[in-house]
Amino acid sequence: MKMNSIFSKTLAAVTITGLLLVSNACTKTSTTLATTTSASGGTSVSIDLVAQNMTFDKSSISVPAGADVTINFNNKDALPHTFSVYNNSSATLPAVFQGKAVNGPATFTYTFRAPTTPGTYFFRCDIHPAAMNGSFIVQQPAQ
Repeated sequence: MKMNSIFSKTLAAVTITGLLLVSNACTKTSTTLATTTSASGGTSVSIDLVAQNMTFDKSSISVPAGADVTINFNNKDALPHTFSVYNNSSATLPAVFQGKAVNGPATFTYTFRAPTTPGTYFFRCDIHPAAMNGSFIVQQPAQ
């Protein structure tokens, strides 16, 4: 009888953990652009990105080509995370942008210039690349 109780509790714990992971994976979103025009006439975009439970809260980020990008990074984990952008999922160097590691919980602001060539690029945490990644979409700017 005691063995059944231990098995039942273990099964319940595994089931709850699995449901939380699935729920978290299903809540990833894409970005909504918050663009402004800088004093120099270029486009600026600001994006909030959260790292929590070993995942990003966005699976896709879209920016105008050549925009000045600000990533307001909120690492809610007690682990270090990064934000980097590469030409594709092979993440070969040179990177479009490689951010420093942020030991959590903490916030950090990354700034960089988006590629001028429209297309789909790849972003990830360089420390946890298999679990934390997504599409970085560079769009033709509105004219």
